[in-house]
Amino acid sequence: MHLDRLTLHHFRNLHGLEIRPAPGINLVAGPNGHGKSNLLESVHYLCLAHSPRTRKDKDLVAWTEGSFVIRGEGTIGGRPHVQSLEYGEEGCRIKVGNTESRKLGDLLGHFLLVSFNPEDLDILRGGPQERRRFLDILLCQHDTTGMELLRRYRQALRQRNAALRLNLRPGEEDLLAAYETTLAEAGAEIVLKRLELLAKLAPHAKEFYGEIGEDKEGLTLEMTRSLGAENEPQKLRENFLHKLLEKRFMDRENGLTSVGPHRDDLLAFLDEKTVRDFASQGQKRSVALALKLAAARLLEEVSGLPPILLLDDVFAELDPGRRERFGSLIRNRGQVFIATPRREDVPFAVDQLFNMERGRTS
Repeated sequence: MHLDRLTLHHFRNLHGLEIRPAPGINLVAGPNGHGKSNLLESVHYLCLAHSPRTRKDKDLVAWTEGSFVIRGEGTIGGRPHVQSLEYGEEGCRIKVGNTESRKLGDLLGHFLLVSFNPEDLDILRGGPQERRRFLDILLCQHDTTGMELLRRYRQALRQRNAALRLNLRPGEEDLLAAYETTLAEAGAEIVLKRLELLAKLAPHAKEFYGEIGEDKEGLTLEMTRSLGAENEPQKLRENFLHKLLEKRFMDRENGLTSVGPHRDDLLAFLDEKTVRDFASQGQKRSVALALKLAAARLLEEVSGLPPILLLDDVFAELDPGRRERFGSLIRNRGQVFIATPRREDVPFAVDQLFNMERGRTS
């Protein structure tokens, strides 16, 4: 699975840019602010239908322009594959092979991808939102039903939150009850799918942590479970509905739904001590890298092909020992894109070097 040609028009500061990456390790080097991260961001958007740096797609359009275009041509399992998108004032136009669509989600499931950036190394220090996002992005690539399930849940959550803010009279709560039923059905499925995913992810993460950090501590992962410890879908739905009813008065006061899988968290432990509270900075970074490598291994198991890896200025954040060990783990593991201001930050040979300056490569 690899991109053979990437073409960009008016994507941030990149216009009329065409590169032909190698199927192995590609290094994009150059001064900060010249477009290295933008190039990796375009690959992320092409494969995962969103930017890791902004929730506003219009921020990706070059200044004074009205639209951007990303086109990727490559190979998946030995077969040629092409997908592209154009974003403008009228939304997105997607083309996968010969099929056109307006749904960004149609880009998913073809070029599988796992990305690393400096913010990912801090994923265990911050709040639960980014950890849930990490799991849900992986879920959407690992399970073809994941994206639609999350969409249904988020829509019902928005609708319930809006209804909470209405001045409903007694007896007019059927609207809330309807949204809560949908929320409970989708929420129970999300909980079970996350748990199933985590059970597959955890052994790989433990293995990679040992190889990156050379530490003796055992890494374990678990999810907090606001709906209870049951693993039977009907019981989870009933628990969720009961908790929504129980919290309804407080939720009305706040205008937000206070319970559900959108409040759960991914917890990491080293020898039963929480990584967030007790681990050193180096240990936290090793755990974060181990999670991403475990995600890549999981996608490889389900697809039979290693996913594309994006590493945006990650090596500068690692000590020399971790750089070497992490580099050995990604070598010969499919296509990799690395962005760094200094070539010397990457302590191993690369297959293709792109020097980036003012939005152009040489």
